[in-house]
Amino acid sequence: MGKAVCLGLIFLAALASVAHAAPATDAHLSGAQAALDVGDAAQAKRLVDTALGEGAVTPLQRSRLLHNRGVAQQLLGAHQEALADFTAALQGSALPAEERAQALLQRGFLLDSLQRLDEATKDYSAAAALKTTSAATALNNRANIYRRQNRLVEARRDYLAALGIGNARPQFSYYGLGQIAEARHDKEAARGFYAKAIEADPGYRLAAERLAELGGPSEGVIADPGVVKLRLPRSAAVVLKPPPTTGQIVLRPSPKPVTRKAASGPGLRPALDAAAAAKPARQEVQLGAWRSEAEAQTGWRRAVARSAGALDGLAPHIVTADLPGKGRFYRLRTATSDPSGLCASLQAAGQDCLRARD
Repeated sequence: MGKAVCLGLIFLAALASVAHAAPATDAHLSGAQAALDVGDAAQAKRLVDTALGEGAVTPLQRSRLLHNRGVAQQLLGAHQEALADFTAALQGSALPAEERAQALLQRGFLLDSLQRLDEATKDYSAAAALKTTSAATALNNRANIYRRQNRLVEARRDYLAALGIGNARPQFSYYGLGQIAEARHDKEAARGFYAKAIEADPGYRLAAERLAELGGPSEGVIADPGVVKLRLPRSAAVVLKPPPTTGQIVLRPSPKPVTRKAASGPGLRPALDAAAAAKPARQEVQLGAWRSEAEAQTGWRRAVARSAGALDGLAPHIVTADLPGKGRFYRLRTATSDPSGLCASLQAAGQDCLRARD
């Protein structure tokens, strides 16, 4: 048999292998996405690991699998692993523009949270340049970084650009513009921007707090020359008294758990930089992530029931995590002086457990 014929047969065999693997891989992809939609990051990671370990996948499937695992790793608190997965997913040009923008957003958001601001800015810029439905999110988040760096002209430009795209969550950009106006000692403009933020989302506590601090909404027209004219309708409901809090600043303004799926479009990171919450004295382990606080509380009760006493005397700690395009998740954790030993006991009982790293 000639060399050319042999090579041809090998090539056809490889194609057949990929074609055979594709349906199973697509099933794992769908399963991983469904697991992420309900907040089961551990199951999403397991499905991706299985798909990547079973054999041939196409470049597109591999990038999608890595992206999903990156989101799962991010929810599980494995930041470096998540960064590696997002970076691998972005290598080459397999991902369509919309999915590539989402991967850039996720990596940028993670880098942002790790205070690697220059790298995060590059990812947000690359996502915005793709001009997909994620562009408003990218511009808003880049503006947040510029504002923290006191680059107010650039921050204002990006907030206004995000608004100009016609994004569905304008309250965050208006809040950022209000922060810039306050930094410039322009009280009237700040009041107008905060009023616009509340007009877009009456439950936006952060804007309500600032507006109340500045004396409430102004009457008439507040102008931002050449860009935006702001008028607060007399009938608009403005909450000036912020609701009581539990001492932890919640970055997403919605008073109810966000249950939308990833397909509903990217979410904007609020234009507020809260001080980092004090870390617990003991180390924490994570038992899972859910889409609502109630589900996380149920998860705690189930974990206690199956722990054979390993969780006795420990208390649940529910931490919110907001991911662009994914919504809000509720991570269930508990503090312990022996994270390795606790996880070993829980895993032996069939309960997911890993050391929290953030």
